Amino acid sequence: MYKIVVHPGSAHKDDFLSVSVLLATLKQAEVFRREPTEEDLNDPDTYVVDVGMELRPERHNFDHHQDRSLPCAFHLVMQHLGHHDAAMLMFAWYPYMSMMDVRGPYRTAEHLGVDSSVLFASSSPIDGYIISTFASLASLNAQNPLYDLMKSLGENMIALIGRKMERLERLKSEAKVIEIKHLKAVASDIDNSPKLAMELYLRFLDDENIVISITPSNRGEGWELLRLGDNTIVDFRVIENNQEIRFVHGSGFLAKTHKRLPLEEVVELACMAITES
Repeated sequence: MYKIVVHPGSAHKDDFLSVSVLLATLKQAEVFRREPTEEDLNDPDTYVVDVGMELRPERHNFDHHQDRSLPCAFHLVMQHLGHHDAAMLMFAWYPYMSMMDVRGPYRTAEHLGVDSSVLFASSSPIDGYIISTFASLASLNAQNPLYDLMKSLGENMIALIGRKMERLERLKSEAKVIEIKHLKAVASDIDNSPKLAMELYLRFLDDENIVISITPSNRGEGWELLRLGDNTIVDFRVIENNQEIRFVHGSGFLAKTHKRLPLEEVVELACMAITES
């Protein structure tokens, strides 16, 4: 059986996510939260992560603390597994997670052009609870429910990279860009996870005139019309009394139709929601 050794004490997203993707890849391993021994560092069946002061992928040692130019251990592990480049494209959070770990919240906030309090305010109590639970353990094996959660997280993350890449290619061939008055909307009729990879497709299109997405609703049988960004030129409250509309969010950023209307009729509704020239 494989072993994974990570540092003791406080746990962070870096070591937590590294262990998660390794559990997903190795299928069965035991995790130890302690300082590594020389035997650990020399054993290729022992993955030493975020500790050990050594980057030797051929021996499965993935620390970054000995070299300030290195990214976080999670990135090093993802590079070794062959998922890093795709993750950089697929996940908006991925590059900044490394920055947070290596450079800290204050320099990351400066890089992003926001006050550091924004980063602290956006931290999740869910993250905090799960990672602190991991930190409380000296070891982790398949008998602990957290093991299955972490393994499932790693499997989902790796699978999602593939799903997003496939969906992006499908959107490139099937989605439509439609004129909405003097602006544009992007429309897709893909039912399964309708908004999957839509942010990647919009980045690919790189067209600031696209202000609305039209996709099948993930609640009900109709369409979902979504304002992209915070462009207040689009306000779906204008059409909330239309008989074809089932729901409009109180802030006007989203609307849903009762049924899957012909696309040209949905485009007419979208045009009505453009509030100014």
